[in-house]
Amino acid sequence: MHVQFLILVFGLNLYAVTAFKNGQVSLACMSMTPGHETNLNSTLEPPYTVTSDASNYTDGQVITVTLQANNTGFKGFLLQARDEKGPVGTFTVLGNNSQLLSCGTEGSAVSHTSNDVKSTIVAQWKAPNINNTDIHFRATFVQNFSLFWVGVQSDSVRFLATNHSNVTVSPPNATVSTPNATVSTTIPTVTTPNRSTDVIPSMFLTWCFLVMPLLAII
Repeated sequence: MHVQFLILVFGLNLYAVTAFKNGQVSLACMSMTPGHETNLNSTLEPPYTVTSDASNYTDGQVITVTLQANNTGFKGFLLQARDEKGPVGTFTVLGNNSQLLSCGTEGSAVSHTSNDVKSTIVAQWKAPNINNTDIHFRATFVQNFSLFWVGVQSDSVRFLATNHSNVTVSPPNATVSTPNATVSTTIPTVTTPNRSTDVIPSMFLTWCFLVMPLLAII
């Protein structure tokens, strides 16, 4: 019975070491803490940085993230983009030293593929199309089995909500102005000849014709 227990413990330890070596650390998705026996993480300044090429983002934006060693390289790592609830978005790996992990959703984390010493890891992160908030890129760095740093994070990357303006199309006020069609009716002026003026010469001539014979007789 004692021998069987030792075999079981040895087998579990062998599995854990092999899994960590290959970067299959999905069990550490939420805590981001390796299942190592010792932890010298808390009192030492991490010799590693996490940076991004953007300080803010919008829905669906792609951001390049870089893990960088200052002097001493790292053998293992776990990278995520996190908001207050946990991992968000999806990654694309660049190079052969990293692989995608599923931490709630497929491709929401990146880890190492071997325990070779690494100085730089670059990955690309794509934001979701909905429900975004401010995030940090966070990484756990493993320098060796007994020395690692958990949750080394980038500066905050702020979410800028997409401005969907309410475009109201107002039809123009089609005011049809009907011109005041003033019709001037010209009243024809009928000039009536001045009868009194025409009658006087006529009567005068008549009297002349009547009087002339009388004068001749006289």
